[in-house]
Amino acid sequence: MEEVRGRERRWLRPLGLFLLVLALGIGHPFILVGVPFILLALVVPGGRLRSLILGLALLILLFPLPGPSAEGLWFAERGWAILAGGWFLALGWALPHRSVLERGLMAVAGALGSAGLILLGVGGTARIQTLVEERLRAGAEATGALLGAFSDGGEGEMVGALVQTMERTAEIQADLFPALLGLATLAALGTAWWLYIRASTGSDAGLGPLARFRFPDPLIWLLIVGLTLVLAFGWEQGWGRAGANLAVFMGGLYTFRGVGVALALSGGLSWPAWLILVGVALLAPPILITGALIIGVGDSWFDLRARGAAGETTGSG
Repeated sequence: MEEVRGRERRWLRPLGLFLLVLALGIGHPFILVGVPFILLALVVPGGRLRSLILGLALLILLFPLPGPSAEGLWFAERGWAILAGGWFLALGWALPHRSVLERGLMAVAGALGSAGLILLGVGGTARIQTLVEERLRAGAEATGALLGAFSDGGEGEMVGALVQTMERTAEIQADLFPALLGLATLAALGTAWWLYIRASTGSDAGLGPLARFRFPDPLIWLLIVGLTLVLAFGWEQGWGRAGANLAVFMGGLYTFRGVGVALALSGGLSWPAWLILVGVALLAPPILITGALIIGVGDSWFDLRARGAAGETTGSG
């Protein structure tokens, strides 16, 4: 019965990843997911006809001829998705025995390095930063205008405070957009891989359960380096900003690792427990994130899942 229930819930894995792409991505989520899928569907041999047809359809939809109104981010977000998808594809050939997560992490690192070299070569780093800031600011202003249109005079102060909060959030997102983009891209690669496996083989087991989410333990030093740079230089400029992005990226990974540990040790959550968890995430997200982060970091040092399994074995013996 548990195995059947597990199969029924496998669709939650790609859905959860796509929701992360929606929540974290600066650009269009369908580009982040669609472009890697196109590369997998059109380049990797052995797929079914339906994966090829879906790949061609997405190619037509996502790569129309750019009109005169196309801005720099139109090209930049597609270029980034091509870099990430290309690295993921190449790593799949070179390292087929590595997990999807490990290949995704290496693909994000490779795409970041490649994009950095390209931008430095053409002097476009400042331009990309400006375009991202403009898009985020425009989004915050549009949301503020929409809230103002639906509010009456008595709620003016509340709306104004909310608009200021969104504008400040947009500024923080602009400073941390490399880390947010990296996390969104990693989630998008996982979603694209699941979709490719589903379309090519009919299997819904392209992604492992969150309870087994883990990555190489030595990556904890990236988090430590990032936090050290922030403490030494602040977080808004130069090395401090680089450290902040590194800390946020790794902190995101360890947060999800902590959730995976909690799921593994609890044996999974029922629907009422999931609803309670979602409620806590909506009402007090810092508490949930901090707790999951601490658990994830602790698992890196102490392998909590192995200790829990050993304790169960001892208790049953």
